[in-house]
Amino acid sequence: MKRKQQMETSAKIAMIALIGIVLSLTALIGIGKSTVAVEAKAHTPIHWTPTPEDQAYMDSMRSIDATTKADIDSIRCMIRDIMLKLE
Repeated sequence: MKRKQQMETSAKIAMIALIGIVLSLTALIGIGKSTVAVEAKAHTPIHWTPTPEDQAYMDSMRSIDATTKADIDSIRCMIRDIMLKLE
């Protein structure tokens, strides 16, 4: 007898929980469909104007880059000469 009551009580609790889940999902779906979609606005680019310090930094980077490229070219020539001597 007690076992039957426990089963009935468990069934009622499960039914109430299931009804609650269904109602909450229905409400959430309804809320989700009723929200207005926000249109995306175009991003306006910010134009960057370099300061004299920025310009000096970029110039120094360009000179370092040019020096490095020249060093690499001279190393390649040396390697090529070594390879020719080894043949």
